[in-house]
Amino acid sequence: MTSTLERPVSPSAAPARSRRALAPLLVGLLGLAIGLAGAGIPSIWYDEAATVSSSLRSWPQLLAEIGTVDLVHAAYYAGMHLWFDLVGYTPITLRLPSAVAIGGAAALVVVLGRLFSRPRLGLIAGVVFVLLPRTTWAGTEGRSYALTALLAIAVTVVLVVALRDGRRRWWVGYAALAALSCVVFVYLALVLVAHAVSIAWAARSRHARIPVRRWMLAAGAAAAAVAPFVLVTTTQRGQVEWLPAIGPRTFGRVTVEQWFYSSEVFAVLGWAGLLAGAVLLVLRRRTGMSLARLVIPAAIVPTVLLLAVTAVAVPLYTPRYLTMCLPFVALLIGAAIDALPTRPLVALAIGALITVAVPQIVAQRSPLAKENSDWAAVAQLIADERRADGDPSTAIIHDAVAKHPRATSRVIAYAYPAAFEGTIDVTLDVPAADTGRLWETTVPLDAALPRLSGADSTYLLTSRYDDATLATAATLAPLGWRIADRWTISDVEVVHFTR
Repeated sequence: MTSTLERPVSPSAAPARSRRALAPLLVGLLGLAIGLAGAGIPSIWYDEAATVSSSLRSWPQLLAEIGTVDLVHAAYYAGMHLWFDLVGYTPITLRLPSAVAIGGAAALVVVLGRLFSRPRLGLIAGVVFVLLPRTTWAGTEGRSYALTALLAIAVTVVLVVALRDGRRRWWVGYAALAALSCVVFVYLALVLVAHAVSIAWAARSRHARIPVRRWMLAAGAAAAAVAPFVLVTTTQRGQVEWLPAIGPRTFGRVTVEQWFYSSEVFAVLGWAGLLAGAVLLVLRRRTGMSLARLVIPAAIVPTVLLLAVTAVAVPLYTPRYLTMCLPFVALLIGAAIDALPTRPLVALAIGALITVAVPQIVAQRSPLAKENSDWAAVAQLIADERRADGDPSTAIIHDAVAKHPRATSRVIAYAYPAAFEGTIDVTLDVPAADTGRLWETTVPLDAALPRLSGADSTYLLTSRYDDATLATAATLAPLGWRIADRWTISDVEVVHFTR
């Protein structure tokens, strides 16, 4: 007798599976395409330079860094290290994994909708997901935020399968994926808290058969596995000292920036759809784990908890940390659109979202899209001037960089190393890779003047908001250096000295 699991596959089964895979595949490819479109145009900015600086280190150097700082990003940096070993570093290869992660997350949004017998809802939500302004931003960001969205939806899909299938392997998979998610981005633990709310909510429904104990064992195993990691990260709290307390701008950060980046129009439409979708899903009374009980806590609980901790203890909230909630936001908005009575109205609603999404996508692909940084232009200027000089021995004096007091303009050299190859770094003391920290250590300019003895041309790179140019000119003047030219590019001032 043949068991259910051993039943031969019918000739029509493979085509049926192919058709079922088509919608997730197409939506995933759409997310990937949007992420890759113009990915190389925006200049690298500070956070991405941190990724480059860390990921291009040797393994011993990276281990030394995460032992003192940035342990929360250790898994991401390790993955990017392997990726750069494989393909090399360019701005596009830096951002490609994020575009792939967005594509994967979009496909899983479709899958999750299908798990609740709502294939059209899943398809609509997948399209909504790839259009959300924070999604289109994350897909071109050389950081781990796109990956957090992928892991959040992936661990949620595995939870649903485990609840329905019941076999031990799915609960083991849930525990393992939950632990991995928290190691990649510790704030993903908040998604597990949301799962706890969902489990409790579902267990209270009439005639529900929710394996609460199995979930508790799996979640407990994941928590035990990552507890040492979490404890160590709490000793590196200096990495979040820059986060602001609750203030007048918090409301705008939550309602607009968090999921809709800078599009207030999309925010109005998005919140209307989100709230309507939540109400509609709740009104569809279901036994056990319904889509409402799963998605509403996953969309809302992480934000509420981060704001609460920020209000009463230490600042932990910033909008981009909630990128992980985007798949669930998309499912709620998708539920509202799916409830429209006719296909033309559904098409109209999606068309409206496309209309307001396109300007955001275009703006996010402009050269100055990332914190008004135009480091690519600065690097190009240095490369062009060096060629015009006949590429003599060139010295670079790195001074302050706008908005980031812990770093210097060397972040531009990390982001665009080819333009600075072979130059004399005048004030460098210990290179970043050898410090066991994120950035390098430096010496004062007046103590490093002997390094200019073999230089034919010197460039100062500094923040346009500092007064470093006059001070540097005064220091160099006794050695015969004078200002030959100066340029201002966005927030960076470049000053050319000759003698």
